[in-house]
Amino acid sequence: MPVKLNHYYTIIPDKITDYEKFMIKEFIPGINKLGIHAVAGWTILIGAYSEIILETVGNDLELIEKSLQNPKYKDLSIKLFNFIKDYKTKVLVKTGKIDSYSTDIKKDTIKFNQTWNIKNDKKAEYDKFTSEEFYPCLEEMGVHIASEWEVLIGGGPHIICEGRVQNVEDLIDNLQCTVFQAASKTLKQYVTNYESRILSFHIQKVKGYKSASYNLIHV
Repeated sequence: MPVKLNHYYTIIPDKITDYEKFMIKEFIPGINKLGIHAVAGWTILIGAYSEIILETVGNDLELIEKSLQNPKYKDLSIKLFNFIKDYKTKVLVKTGKIDSYSTDIKKDTIKFNQTWNIKNDKKAEYDKFTSEEFYPCLEEMGVHIASEWEVLIGGGPHIICEGRVQNVEDLIDNLQCTVFQAASKTLKQYVTNYESRILSFHIQKVKGYKSASYNLIHV
């Protein structure tokens, strides 16, 4: 089962050029060789959080743990710290509720991520509502739910609903509609610390005939 290792950070302003070269030429090829595959990098369009989220994934938790202890990973991390600040990571595992996650992300994808904590005494009601009403509502709005993730290691909120859309203007319009507003209001009866963010590509994986390459989009 895929396990995510997400990296959160802000680029030091006068290090942007060096950062871009390092990410494409060293960091991403290096972690890919360790089995922590770079899926994409994202920048926050709307919502407060770290400037950049680098989304990486491994086949299982054991592989992630082994890679993090590898001296090559530690060396890459030390070099990365020359170009960034406010660095943190989260390890995410699927909750099992939705299983449509793919590392193949369409060119024009925008992410709509929502995060929250489930109220301990509302877990059953939460499961029923999200499965039968909230997530189908998002799908009808054109928000494809890639997966619901739980933060296994790292700070909260501890549930992440990963949504993908193809048109940010339609998304913003739909977020203002009465159907979504009503669904969100009901969701908040079962959760706390609700937050949402809209993300756009910062680093994009491009599949070639024999191998993949990565394009960096300037922030």
